[in-house]
Amino acid sequence: MKFLRYIILFTVIGFNISCEKEIDVDLPDHVAKITIQCNLISGELPEATVSHSIHSVNSRDDFKALSDAEVVLFENSVPVDTLKYYDNTSDGYFYGFRLGVFKGDYIVHSGKSYKVQVNSKNYETAYGETTCPTNFIEISEIDVSGLKIDSMESYMEEGVFDYYRTGKVTFKLTGPLNNGFHYYISIADENREVDAFELISQDPLIVTDGNNISEDGTIYPSDNLHISSSNGNLNTVLTIDINPQGAWSDFEKDLTDGIELRLETQSEEYYQFIKKVEEYENSEGNPFTEMVFLPNNIKGGYGFISGGAVQKKISL
Repeated sequence: MKFLRYIILFTVIGFNISCEKEIDVDLPDHVAKITIQCNLISGELPEATVSHSIHSVNSRDDFKALSDAEVVLFENSVPVDTLKYYDNTSDGYFYGFRLGVFKGDYIVHSGKSYKVQVNSKNYETAYGETTCPTNFIEISEIDVSGLKIDSMESYMEEGVFDYYRTGKVTFKLTGPLNNGFHYYISIADENREVDAFELISQDPLIVTDGNNISEDGTIYPSDNLHISSSNGNLNTVLTIDINPQGAWSDFEKDLTDGIELRLETQSEEYYQFIKKVEEYENSEGNPFTEMVFLPNNIKGGYGFISGGAVQKKISL
């Protein structure tokens, strides 16, 4: 009798498991729109990534560049440049998709208003507007006398040495901070071969910035030094220790070029956009994460356009 009960029990469970209920869901039709990503930097040439939106159930393979689009740059409402498409398959643009990039040959200026407008057949015209800020922070008193040239034996070939610069660079930052902007300090040589450094600073505006603190509590900005948006005045001398642990992989082919200090100013809106992009990338493949909505300031489409300012100082 007990054996018969087990048979009946498992038969009922089997029927319940095998039952399927189909539910029809009517998803709204997707109208593809132009997408634009563009961060205009004063003193540099404009670049923009242009594509189109896809339905949420579509494959990534349907996400393509609009290489034949017309991308026009307006400065203070006057057209000043038409960006050309370059198939830069070696570079990853737009969240890892290799879409190529539209580039112009007109120098972007601080304090100017810009509009990037994209026209493409079968799509509504899309555009975004921004203003490039004026950078008020001044870099001065650069001292590279503490630099020296060091070497390491090559991992690939015995008796062959790789060379790199190491040591300390000091400079002064002065000027008012604006609570609507974020500031990034980076250092490299003109060939962009030097990018590893540590920071020595006692300025509370810098050392209390969480973006500069590593997991063990030390100050180690591997790419750039971040100064968050706040009201205050900088009047501080910074010391950056270049390649303090050795270059390891960042060796230099040319040791005669100058050291470049780069101060980049970005808006609070762009800062929040980048944070959302990071959340989006970190959520990929995680079924338990909350949906991430990226900011959008494009009229007639999707994406984000912003303006930044850059100041460069080179010490030979």
